[in-house]
Amino acid sequence: MNVWSLLLGLAAWGLGLVALLLRWGSGSARWCTPGSLAACALSLCLEIFNFARLADIGDTSAFLDTANAVRLAAGVLVAVTLVLNVAALIVRPRGRDAGVS
Repeated sequence: MNVWSLLLGLAAWGLGLVALLLRWGSGSARWCTPGSLAACALSLCLEIFNFARLADIGDTSAFLDTANAVRLAAGVLVAVTLVLNVAALIVRPRGRDAGVS
């Protein structure tokens, strides 16, 4: 994995945690869930671009050495990001009594 992909993956988890911990009525909390999903998607796109670069330069051994690790990391990234964001959407307060406008 490249550094930017790793940083975007950590940002996806961080934004998911922020969305889970902040009150949903605040303006910044509303943007955390889409931001988290966007960071996850960008992280996965960077990995696809990296694999395309390895294919272009013909580095088959690097491609084969990292394929399983990237597959596992991508699965964990998507699963944890989805769990955090779904939990944030379920836990958030609902209705006028909860302070959501």
